[in-house]
Amino acid sequence: MESVCWKRQQVFASLLQVFHTRYTMDTRLPSERRLIIGHANMDLDCLGSLALASRLFPDHMPVRSRVAHPAVREALTVYGYEIPMLSLKDVKGERPSSLVVVDTRSKSRVREFWDAFAKPPEQIRVYDHHSSEDGDIPGAQLVENPYGAQATAFALMCQEAGLSLNSELSTVALAGIYADTGNFTYEGTSRGDFEAALWLKSQGASLKMVQRLLRPLREPFQADLFHRAMGNLTWRRFHGHVVALSRVDCPEQVAGVGEVADRIFAAEPVDVLFLLVRIENRGHELVVGRSRKDRFNLLEVLESLGGRGHPSAASALVKDGRDVWSQLLALLETVPVDALTAADLMTRTVTSIPPSLSIVEASMLMEDTGHTGFPVVEDDGTLVGVFTLRDVSQARRAEAMKAPVQAYMAKRTVVCSPSDTIREVERLMLGHNVGHLPVMSGTKMIGLITRGDYKRVYS
Repeated sequence: MESVCWKRQQVFASLLQVFHTRYTMDTRLPSERRLIIGHANMDLDCLGSLALASRLFPDHMPVRSRVAHPAVREALTVYGYEIPMLSLKDVKGERPSSLVVVDTRSKSRVREFWDAFAKPPEQIRVYDHHSSEDGDIPGAQLVENPYGAQATAFALMCQEAGLSLNSELSTVALAGIYADTGNFTYEGTSRGDFEAALWLKSQGASLKMVQRLLRPLREPFQADLFHRAMGNLTWRRFHGHVVALSRVDCPEQVAGVGEVADRIFAAEPVDVLFLLVRIENRGHELVVGRSRKDRFNLLEVLESLGGRGHPSAASALVKDGRDVWSQLLALLETVPVDALTAADLMTRTVTSIPPSLSIVEASMLMEDTGHTGFPVVEDDGTLVGVFTLRDVSQARRAEAMKAPVQAYMAKRTVVCSPSDTIREVERLMLGHNVGHLPVMSGTKMIGLITRGDYKRVYS
């Protein structure tokens, strides 16, 4: 019992020392204090960036936003002593000598802090990974990085500086990386994100806690919003992309709508999702978008609405009372790049074989060309089947290698048209388990889509 009590006393003493250092040992005057801020409506990547930045810049104090995502509020409840932060009330009227801004380069996203300061900071450094945002913070020195999360950049900086982290900081930072890279599935995810995650895990990050912080719909209002949005969901096609849209009302502005959109997007087999939330008490409109396609850049669609974020995950808050729904539909008619079609995917120079060719000759041709199958075409150009390596194996088992390919070829051929989108190509290839899909213009074959052509889209 004595050793247990001693350990508890040591833990308490350690926490007390952190608290004391942060809040009572900072003897600088308001005009001398150095601060770290992130964007309003803090998400997990912002929180992780603030935590790591306070390790990299130990003479700076992090300040939390007035509004935070539910996951951030939970993380601050759990790790409040390990990641102590000042509030806006604590810095009101101050004239900080130095300011570090993380996870944004836009003045509008840090306006709550600017309004709290009596005078702009003398020195401002911005660390951000949103290359699409306008850097309009006056006098700021921008440090840009190409990673999927800003916490990645700070984690790699900590590693390079030879700093060590405790498990609490590592866990929060890792949760931020997971959140901003969509669990390492967003297109903007980089090698550095994986390297940072590996290093944070070596520093004691808890994957169990990361999983808990990332769990969806933790608040009752989120579950309510999810079910209402699903009930209003409609599917439409724009430039070949399948887009799901939903419009709901919310009594007041709340954090966590993005998590609701993530949940809907995970449940619906669409290319793109737009969730429009009308905030009744303010008359504002919040648009949250998610995209699975490189060709559907959300920032291009939401640019005129003031959209921010990433090409695959973005949002816009519109406060000027315009008809956002109508404008969004108009933008979807004009802005997105057309979806990939069979004509974009197909190989135009196709090696075909006649139905009378022997299986042994077709097998030798496969070895020479490296192909695993051929369209079988009559002399007049009529497609009559597809012969593949699977058919060669069947003929070999039957000891019929001298038979013509027409005896073993697939006669009920699955084909597509050049205007079919990649979604329709996927449905045909995956639904019928075929690796060779002839592209037909009328009765004429103009190309062939193979598994290799399909895989290149996602490489």
